[in-house]
Amino acid sequence: MRYRRADLAWAPLLVLSAGLSLSTMVGITGAWMLPLMIVLAYPAGRRMVSFPLALLTFTSAAFAGLLLTFSHSADPLSDWIPLVGTEFVASVLPWWFGRHRRLRAEQIERERGIVADQARLRERARIAQDMHDSLGHELALIALHGGGLELATGLTDEQRAAAGELRACAVRATNRLHEIVQVLGSADAADALQPADESIDDVVRRAASAGVRVRLRHTGPAVAWSPMTSQAAHRVVQESLTNAARHAPGAPVTVTIARQDADTRIEVVNDLTARSGDGAGSGQGLLGLAERVRLVGGKLDAGPRQDGRWAVITVLPDDAAPHHDNGQPAFELGVSRRLTRRRLRQTAMLPIGLGFMLFAALVIVQAVTGARTGLPTDRYDEMRPGQTRADVERLLPPHDIGREPRVIATPPSPAGAACFYYQVGNRLFEGGPDVYQLCFAGDVLVSKNRLEMA
Repeated sequence: MRYRRADLAWAPLLVLSAGLSLSTMVGITGAWMLPLMIVLAYPAGRRMVSFPLALLTFTSAAFAGLLLTFSHSADPLSDWIPLVGTEFVASVLPWWFGRHRRLRAEQIERERGIVADQARLRERARIAQDMHDSLGHELALIALHGGGLELATGLTDEQRAAAGELRACAVRATNRLHEIVQVLGSADAADALQPADESIDDVVRRAASAGVRVRLRHTGPAVAWSPMTSQAAHRVVQESLTNAARHAPGAPVTVTIARQDADTRIEVVNDLTARSGDGAGSGQGLLGLAERVRLVGGKLDAGPRQDGRWAVITVLPDDAAPHHDNGQPAFELGVSRRLTRRRLRQTAMLPIGLGFMLFAALVIVQAVTGARTGLPTDRYDEMRPGQTRADVERLLPPHDIGREPRVIATPPSPAGAACFYYQVGNRLFEGGPDVYQLCFAGDVLVSKNRLEMA
């Protein structure tokens, strides 16, 4: 809505700037015209957002000029080209420069916002990690001691119930801490609250006990992962099984862990792809997995296979060291820059497209004018003063120009003669701006001249 209001507020300035290019055709002239067009077009480019609206404005002005030149000019083609050139130089180019400046300023503002958001997210992640480090271990110890106390001998039923309640409160507090860490934006810290010694086999067994039809296959020697790689593998299998249960419930799932040179390949394949409407997700889980795998130097690929099954394939190195990001939100900045480049190319296409459009219109106008009023040179050469009008008319085009054009020097017309004017040549760009003058006295051709346009 804000952009629409800006377009409605500034579009009249652009319309006025483009419309001033038509002023010469309605008798308005002055040295003030070009500076005024520039002053109006530049701020319109700086403030307007709608590209199609600007394109419509410039195109309408060009075609309006075409109509005016045909209705007011003796030589429409010669008058229309300067008119459109004035619009291009004093209106289109200042608008384009203003829009270019605005797009660059928007890109800088977006990138600053992206960097600031990343800084805030990193700080929230650090706060979440601090909460986990300071509270997670203590809560786990409380739950452990509460469980041991609950099983101790010599306690009354009330004491045993209190110990059980203590353990349950510690578990609930751990779950709440997990939720808070997720809200604060640290998925890594939240995942660290999972059992530290849970293996992939444990993840698969837990999924099977929850009703997922899953089987695990190991190929090759045992895997010796670093702690960070092991956690990434744990998250890949866990998230993949969760997605399979959500998007393809009841489908069998196969988890394969295979050695591959110095890497380990993990495949999670379910026999049915997600059907339309079956628990559609946001895709954030896979994006998070891809980032987690990238941080340990691995690769992740997820999508449908040729056999119709869905697969998540991950390749992880054994000896990955912790990856330290440089803090630059490269993906978001890349998107911002690509968006700006695309919009700049789109903006640049307006003057280029307008130029091609004008050239095409010029060709069409020249072709139509030549067909209607063009007199071929060979036919002009056949005409001789003294011929009858009937003999001359068989060589003439369907129409004459219709009015006396502006020429450099007009020869005196014979007394009582009526003169008619025709374009030189009937082929495209054949004769240039010159015209033929044919003068008749009665029904006899009394003179013919080729005149140079002023």
